[in-house]
Amino acid sequence: MPKPNTQIAMQTLINKIKTTIPLNLEEAQLCQGQCLGCSKKMLEMLDAEISYWQFSNVMPSLKDLKNIENIALRTYKILKRNNLLTS
Repeated sequence: MPKPNTQIAMQTLINKIKTTIPLNLEEAQLCQGQCLGCSKKMLEMLDAEISYWQFSNVMPSLKDLKNIENIALRTYKILKRNNLLTS
């Protein structure tokens, strides 16, 4: 079975991110109580990256895949630390 190309891998990664991280949290939810890292800024950055790759005709490199994965992981950790994830 052949390995997926980076475009398919990017779409798979984006789909996984969208099912794991709630990208549509309201600002009122994000900015309440003690903040241990800026959830709002991280979600904005992740959303911008996802939007770019969904509507771009550029073939992503392995470095691009790793970059968006790192942003998603950092965002997930900050949301978890700020008690904004249910799971």
